Amino acid sequence: MANRTKLTQKKREDFLIELEQHGNVTRAARAIGIRRQYAYEVKAEDPIFSEAWDNALQEWADLLEGEADRRAFEGTVKGVWYKGEQVGEEKQFSDTLLMFRLKALRPDLYKERQATELTGEGGGPVRTATVSAALSPDDLEGLDAQALARLYFGGKP
Repeated sequence: MANRTKLTQKKREDFLIELEQHGNVTRAARAIGIRRQYAYEVKAEDPIFSEAWDNALQEWADLLEGEADRRAFEGTVKGVWYKGEQVGEEKQFSDTLLMFRLKALRPDLYKERQATELTGEGGGPVRTATVSAALSPDDLEGLDAQALARLYFGGKP
């Protein structure tokens, strides 16, 4: 195994602070002078560090959600430009972020709904048959789906 920098308690804390603020393992590892893979190895070996890591990423996710909410609800100020000069500002809101947040917070109201409808030939009802009443399991063993369809649907597969 290659010579590695020991991940001291201070370095672990610095790593977790960086991870919480930026949500990026590579960036957090570089900030304390270790390889990203080594950080994952320590995480796998140390359940307390692993839990703190997961909590840091949850904090990062909370920050992202807060920023998404702000952009959707409060908007962001953008410059209005004309012939290369800024002539004003306008506030822009993100309907896309708003919809994502609504879907996450109230999936019962805003989730994508899909329905599947099965129909038979020509849009008619699906034909069904009870096979067990007419044939024994031994009789059915040698028949394929086409033969069963011909038998029960009067010659039409």
